[in-house]
Amino acid sequence: MLPFYDRTSPTYIIAEASGNHGQSLDRAYALVEAAAWAGADAIKFQTFTAEEIAAEGVQILRGFDAEHDAWIDSLMPPAQTLRDLFQHGGLPRAWHSELQQHAHKCNIDFLSTPFSVEAARFLIEEIGVPVLKIASGDITCTPLLDYAAQQDIPVILSTGGANMDEIDCAVARLRRTLRARRLALLHCRSVYPCPLASVNLRSISYLGTLYPLAVPGWSDHTTSHTVPALAVCAGARIIEKHLCPEDSTGIDAGHSLTPEQFQKMVQGIRQTEAILGRYE
Repeated sequence: MLPFYDRTSPTYIIAEASGNHGQSLDRAYALVEAAAWAGADAIKFQTFTAEEIAAEGVQILRGFDAEHDAWIDSLMPPAQTLRDLFQHGGLPRAWHSELQQHAHKCNIDFLSTPFSVEAARFLIEEIGVPVLKIASGDITCTPLLDYAAQQDIPVILSTGGANMDEIDCAVARLRRTLRARRLALLHCRSVYPCPLASVNLRSISYLGTLYPLAVPGWSDHTTSHTVPALAVCAGARIIEKHLCPEDSTGIDAGHSLTPEQFQKMVQGIRQTEAILGRYE
């Protein structure tokens, strides 16, 4: 159960599929099943088109990281521009409903992150997602925040890359209506993968102190399956972690866990909860 409704419920664990489906419906189905097998509470995709998210003709920067350049060159079809790259990522609109049904059969929630107001409207009004996740990059997208604030479902907001003024403004916009008070703030470092020295899990309790009405969480981009359990010790009630198939070379594979690693992460979180006990 989402911690918006029951503050004593276990940590809500989201398996972030992102673009690891590689535009294959079979792989998307397999990711849903892998998330359920590994013990996740939800599977999350991303709802966008390359045309929505990247301007035409913007070239991919090269030369900073040889491993990153080799990965870009390995993509099929090859990616020369950002729009080419994002062709690999967004979940096609036509797949949402059947993947949602499959997730429900697997007893997990189906979520997706919109990258436009139109995508958010599609997810809420046509698909009926139980919660709306807004990515770090859209924390200053006021039309999207304003639309989310008018809806009758909770909002999970990542804070990676934002300064405190931007977080304050986003929280204020989302709380303009009583319904939108059900809010979660995820500490997040927008580095892919994130070095362990940059994690700074104390930010979780810091955000919890600043925004006591919001549910604290952690959106993890490390390659570790133990950091999320430490995040729970730091106060996280929601954990978001990327999941990829065993043989994935997809757009987000470099900062994702395999199903076996994800299962170990879930087990570590549940053991941590048992060790921590109750606040009494």
